[in-house]
Amino acid sequence: MMKKWMVFIAWFGMGIGLLAAQSSPKQLLQAGHNAYHDKDYETAISRYEALRADGYESVGLYYNLGNAYYRNGNLPMSVLNYERALRLDPANEQVQSNLALVQEKLESSNIQIRQSGVVRTWLSVQHLMRTRGWAVLGLLLFWLGVGGLAVWQFAPQRRQRKAGFLAGVTALFLCLLPFGFAYGRAQQEFYHHKAVLMAEETPLHVAPDAQSEPVLTLYGGETLTILDEISGWYKVELSDTTVGWVPKDLVAEV
Repeated sequence: MMKKWMVFIAWFGMGIGLLAAQSSPKQLLQAGHNAYHDKDYETAISRYEALRADGYESVGLYYNLGNAYYRNGNLPMSVLNYERALRLDPANEQVQSNLALVQEKLESSNIQIRQSGVVRTWLSVQHLMRTRGWAVLGLLLFWLGVGGLAVWQFAPQRRQRKAGFLAGVTALFLCLLPFGFAYGRAQQEFYHHKAVLMAEETPLHVAPDAQSEPVLTLYGGETLTILDEISGWYKVELSDTTVGWVPKDLVAEV
């Protein structure tokens, strides 16, 4: 009899645990929101980070984490989470605005290169679809172009051949645009190697060696592009194209 009761209690406990696990993300998220609203930013951060540790991620989560870290005075972590939000939604203007605001408050060792209107427009269009969508559109235009050239070669009437040639060449030319957008999106989705410096201050070295000559001084919160990795060091590029090496444990990957 006692054994049956123990089995029942074990199954009941497992059921309660499953229910708690199912509701946990929503509860943690709401708890984080409530703590942020009450200006208890440390508690908000702990709730949001618990969600992230469980494998949950979203633009909203990283955006809220960025806000909480900013309010708590940790600008590098704020930048890191805004960058993570932009990794999921690069065209999000609200995140971009907050990130720019934080970066203005950081001490920077390099010139921040602002994007031109043409580049911003290109990126805005590029983010309308993901890699697969642009690739499918490119292939569709490509085969339309091939079909148009086939009409040009085999149509019985001169007018049809002329129309087929124009349509084919136009479609083949236009297919370059979605393929270009697909390549750009693939770079962001699959080959994303950005990182944020977590240390308050560190030299950028010319080689992966602490005794090597420093190029300049980096400050916490700077966004870096990782180019290579050798024995605990990252080769990184700054926004002004300066290249050097920093210890791997001083940066956090986006």
